[in-house]
Amino acid sequence: MRFIHTADLHLDSPFLGLTAMPTSLWERVHSSTFTAFQKIVDDAINLRVDFVLISGDIYDRDQQSIAATDFFTQQCERLNRARIPVYLLYGNHDYHVVHGTDSLPANVYVFGNQVTTTVLTLANHETVAISGFSYDQRWIERDQVKDYPQKGNTVWHIGMLHGAVQQSTANHYAPFTISELASKNYDYWALGHIHKHQLLAQNPPIVYSGNPQGRHKNESGQHGYYLVESHGKKLVPHFKAVAGIEWSTVNVTAIPTANLTEFERSLSQQIAAKAKKTPFQLIALTIEGSNHLPSAFRHLLANGDVLEHLQTQNKANNNWWIYDLLIHQQSSLPSMTDLDADYWQQAAKEVFTPARIAELTKSLAREADLADKLATLDLEQLKQATTQLLRRED
Repeated sequence: MRFIHTADLHLDSPFLGLTAMPTSLWERVHSSTFTAFQKIVDDAINLRVDFVLISGDIYDRDQQSIAATDFFTQQCERLNRARIPVYLLYGNHDYHVVHGTDSLPANVYVFGNQVTTTVLTLANHETVAISGFSYDQRWIERDQVKDYPQKGNTVWHIGMLHGAVQQSTANHYAPFTISELASKNYDYWALGHIHKHQLLAQNPPIVYSGNPQGRHKNESGQHGYYLVESHGKKLVPHFKAVAGIEWSTVNVTAIPTANLTEFERSLSQQIAAKAKKTPFQLIALTIEGSNHLPSAFRHLLANGDVLEHLQTQNKANNNWWIYDLLIHQQSSLPSMTDLDADYWQQAAKEVFTPARIAELTKSLAREADLADKLATLDLEQLKQATTQLLRRED
């Protein structure tokens, strides 16, 4: 048996916060979630998999664009022509009350809003039970795993679940524990919701596929899907990267010079030497050693002029694009004239914590539907950016 496990496609993601890009590059970035899923379908057909599992958040919002729904239907139809079944459920981003197959091709099975189990018979006559459910609202705080049946008489049993490991607080996404998943005696758990691919357990495999395409700086590194194959009585997952665009951080050193052109050329050369050639890199540039630069240079770095110059020079580059620039300050806070450095360091320890950020933004997250984005904040980058703002000399 061979199947594909994917999740969190987030088709038509808006990719907020990217500015000053050439039109062709912006179009490439904006279409990257579509391109990644198309590659998955290509692989499914070329590898002749038995079926495809999609564990939630196919779309980025509960109100989908026509472009996204049409594209997804077309890709499912490609799988239909190849006689590959698709089993899918909806998550917290594309939640809705399920009625049938939502006008998708005949090869698509959509899990309803209660836990159900369907059975597939493979060409070799092995039977596969697949259990799952779709979200009918944004938050599901109840543990749904108790509704999943124990493994029965089928050769294989797979659980699909869009959810998060149970925490002490804020369990909004179908919370579960690893031990209760293992207690069902399934052969594989195909998880969605967390955007970093990872194995929570190996026996049986309890697996987050991650999203096929990273959508912002906190989703750096490789993204793709899992190809799962049977070896004897076990199912073994293999990660396959498909993302055409990768978010990364590049650290460079500021050379001491009074010539701005020479300074920017040095930065570009260092980036070119350190950036990966493939896939295309969206780079957050961190500059070290800026303390030794003339104050005019530091001002240009802080107000965004250097970033703008680098972006202008880089418009024809086919390997990378700088979307952000941060200054790594190596000394204590000499330019904060009215702020004691010791007080700042103590305050920073208390402010830049997940719990404090969650508390400060609680009402905003509820009203503006920003809980997921706030949960993925890079606190170290937030601290650096705040420090940079405090240092800025107007």
